[in-house]
Amino acid sequence: MRERLLADVAHEIRTPVATIRGYVEAITDGVQELDATTADVLLGQAERLSRLARDLAAVTHAEAGDITLDLEPIQPEELVDAAVHAWAERAATAGVDVRSHAERPLPAVRVDHNRMAQVLDNLLANALRHTPSGGRITLRASRRDDQVCLEVSDTGTGIAAEHLPHVFERFYRAETARDRDSGGSGIGLAISKALVEAQGGTIHVASPGEDGGATFTITLPAAAEA
Repeated sequence: MRERLLADVAHEIRTPVATIRGYVEAITDGVQELDATTADVLLGQAERLSRLARDLAAVTHAEAGDITLDLEPIQPEELVDAAVHAWAERAATAGVDVRSHAERPLPAVRVDHNRMAQVLDNLLANALRHTPSGGRITLRASRRDDQVCLEVSDTGTGIAAEHLPHVFERFYRAETARDRDSGGSGIGLAISKALVEAQGGTIHVASPGEDGGATFTITLPAAAEA
């Protein structure tokens, strides 16, 4: 696992480092001007490296239980409504419809508001990345016995059966549904899993296959049971 992680990290940093080096050498040789466009490229690649470093640190701390959680009772519909509001504009720009639906009444869940917002943000980013224009993303909140389920489902590219057991692994990408060139650091889902479990919940994914969309389900104990 350590060898695989090191190989994955090396793969992730190779492209941005090569891009930065290539541009710097071209500027030094006088082939490329340091204009606004070049600066944007360099800053973009630097941000990609910074994001990778932040995400690696986040998932490492979360998996080790080395994070501080500010747990408080929160209504599930507040979580899904806030997430949809945060992503509505970006989704509209991409031609994707984002909506929420919550059963009522629902018991509160005892979670860290910021951390759960981060989880839903990661799931929505993943869904939007793999949902083409004209598609739809739906956030649902429902009750299942003494638990609350938060679902993020999309009508996107879907995930083949052989890839489903691995989607929460760091850097794992299926060839079609998890493309390195489509953005993200490759560990957003690993962070989400670690944060959900740190708050006493579980997360799993289901998909009928390629082009069938995907559904990520978070299950949390109701506040009275937390």
